Amino acid sequence: MNRPLRELPALATVWTATAGDYVNQLCWSPDGRLLAVATADGAVAVHDASDARQHWRRDVHGLGTTALAWSPDGKTLASGGQDNRLCLWSADGRELQRQPAGRGWVAALAWSAGGALASIAGRELKLWDEQGRLQQSFGAADSTLTGLQWLADGQLLTACYGVVARWQPGRDEPVRRYPWKASLLNLAVSPDERIITAGCQEGAIHLWYANTGDDFQMSGYPTKVLHTAWSVDSRYFATGGGEALIIWDCAGAGPQNTEPDYQAVHRAPVSAIAFSHGDGRVASGGEDGRVFVYDARARAQLGGLTGEPAISALAWQPGDALLALGDAEGGVRVCVAPTTE
Repeated sequence: MNRPLRELPALATVWTATAGDYVNQLCWSPDGRLLAVATADGAVAVHDASDARQHWRRDVHGLGTTALAWSPDGKTLASGGQDNRLCLWSADGRELQRQPAGRGWVAALAWSAGGALASIAGRELKLWDEQGRLQQSFGAADSTLTGLQWLADGQLLTACYGVVARWQPGRDEPVRRYPWKASLLNLAVSPDERIITAGCQEGAIHLWYANTGDDFQMSGYPTKVLHTAWSVDSRYFATGGGEALIIWDCAGAGPQNTEPDYQAVHRAPVSAIAFSHGDGRVASGGEDGRVFVYDARARAQLGGLTGEPAISALAWQPGDALLALGDAEGGVRVCVAPTTE
């Protein structure tokens, strides 16, 4: 039986800060020393990991900052917003580049291991070099793009209504399509790249096996599934889509025809999910302001928080020592991540 959060060890707070408005995204630098914050008032801010000190803040995306991504070397921070623009920043806050990203707000940014930057805005997928110079505009997608992820072979996946598409840099049209006639709200690929998943407007998760294209669906969620995450070993897949954190075991023949691990710890819909980088710990945040940390491997509840404003973003520090939380009132909290020992 799930224990109430009030009975779990409370997460120890390292520092708190005020970002100014609804926190859309939190993004740690690769070395874990800096935490970037994107807010609904259009700001980009960078804090020191060890305390609440703000290194810099730029009010740049007037209608709201919607996406952040650090380059693999940690020297450049990319931001995008509802102003349809992409910006690049040095780690110390100098603006390096500002470019139009498309005919819609920037929904996601992603760097490849080699330092190429991909962006999606409206129906447009674009590819940029490390200096923010446009390298390629791909053919327009079938509808507004909602998900973006690089693959190990240098190809890209995007999601939109009715299809996940696989793109090859240098080619204008997708090289492969994974169709499903539904509104696909996000995209998450298992780290071993075996399974592609998308949360659906219709209260379901759709999954494809990447090599064969075979697909299946897990339905019955009470709300649309906006939040999903994979564990680093590709075994566990966590979802929101209601008031519970639901974790599917993908070992063996799973997750088809199996029962998930159902953690009924929130009193309002789950609003953020993130797995740690190195093990099976997963954190969920809810519109009820609760935060829950769980070990999926051991099926052990590790800690939680109650009484906070609605949680809007979660991010594990590289190395997994700290967990950053953002909320709907513009608060940022960095906590000591509970361990499995």
